[in-house]
Amino acid sequence: TGADYFAGKWNVLVKGLPSGDTKMLVLLEKTDSTMTGSIQDSTGTEISKFSKVELADSSATVYFTAQSYDVNLLMTKKDDDHVTGSMMGMFDAEGDRVK
Repeated sequence: TGADYFAGKWNVLVKGLPSGDTKMLVLLEKTDSTMTGSIQDSTGTEISKFSKVELADSSATVYFTAQSYDVNLLMTKKDDDHVTGSMMGMFDAEGDRVK
């Protein structure tokens, strides 16, 4: 649960954004006491480093800046390799672990 579950790479699809459905890569790395990481586009280019990561037993919320907006992405554990969630509480997201 928590950091151990979310650490790694996740393919995430955010649905219904003004620019259309958007695929992104969420990279989460576990450090001694916290988690860090970044958002990448589908080509692997870094979009933004996380300014903050909030962890709970079955969810992680990452905070970052995209297109000059401060945004957050909530990822909730669905099963061993899948998450559901939302961006800004308005746009549905789903993702799967990159093996």
